Amino acid sequence: METDITAHVTTGAVIVYLLEWLKRSGWCPLTTETKHLNRLLSGLLAVVAALGIQWSYDPATGGVIHLPALAMLVTSGWEVIKQFTVQQLIWDGIVEPKRP
Repeated sequence: METDITAHVTTGAVIVYLLEWLKRSGWCPLTTETKHLNRLLSGLLAVVAALGIQWSYDPATGGVIHLPALAMLVTSGWEVIKQFTVQQLIWDGIVEPKRP
């Protein structure tokens, strides 16, 4: 059984390293200088991860975004805060110190 912290750390690491890859890709508007945009995107991805928002695609019907029930959206602010905090801790503790 997966614990809450394991899920947040794993998801946080994937998001942080995805954002770092986008910054280095050259085709994405994210850079090390776009701090506010980086933080905004990190926050949005924390919401998506914490709330379990998913996207699926079926060639016959197209893409569908799956949202949780409204009651869950209203009460899950704490999960979003935990997810964003873990992402920021990973970035501050692992990624930022490695920068030249």
